[in-house]
Amino acid sequence: MKETDQEQKQAERLLQSNGIRLHDIERFSFMKRYYPKPHKGNQVPKEKYGAGVLTLHLKEDREKAIYLRPCKHPSAVIHYLLARGIPFDNYKPREREAGITIPQKKYCRASLYMLYFVSLFLVFAIMGVNAIASGLLWGILLGILSISISLFMLYALLTRFGYLTLDNESITVHSLGRTVRYLYSDLRKVNFDYAREKNFTYNMEVLDKNFDYHLYYIGRVPRTKMKEITKYLKEAGIDATCKVDNDSRYYNDYYHKH
Repeated sequence: MKETDQEQKQAERLLQSNGIRLHDIERFSFMKRYYPKPHKGNQVPKEKYGAGVLTLHLKEDREKAIYLRPCKHPSAVIHYLLARGIPFDNYKPREREAGITIPQKKYCRASLYMLYFVSLFLVFAIMGVNAIASGLLWGILLGILSISISLFMLYALLTRFGYLTLDNESITVHSLGRTVRYLYSDLRKVNFDYAREKNFTYNMEVLDKNFDYHLYYIGRVPRTKMKEITKYLKEAGIDATCKVDNDSRYYNDYYHKH
């Protein structure tokens, strides 16, 4: 594994900002929830879940967990660590099971959140146009604000409400804004977990054959089918994991679970 000069700078900047020295890192985990070890002090680190959880296992039995959001260049960090021979603790390479045929499946459900966002998009877009058309200064300012909110709603609609289809050769992520198809042979690791933004429900994290990281919001996939999808991906030779509970709508959904 080789990283570019830019990736090296991005990764070193992240480590420095978190006070971590490279020679202190013994191994790392990625796309896996972080559960802190029992701590004698008053401040116990919180559990970390969702997308981009990087746990650095350090010398002297210490750990550092970081959220690698897209702006923190997760692909660059993974390339940097692998290029220096640091073990990827929770990556278990697999091979496709002989004679296995993955059935053609579509995992898509209706989403009330999606309807809610469509309604908000239309309301704020209409309000913004009408306010700007008034010609008054306060109306123009209010209109700009309303249009900005409507554009965020549109962005959420295009990217946050995805669903999945499977066939014998590939998995495809569908959303209003794009369709992305991955051959199983091009994937190393996939993880499903709850999104930290409850409105968008679930994340699908992907690590491709080049150890490049990709994140998708798949709120239209039924949570009761997540483990089934995970099983098919494992059969296809992918290190797939799932932390979505059939009985919980979101992380720590104790009320609904009981």
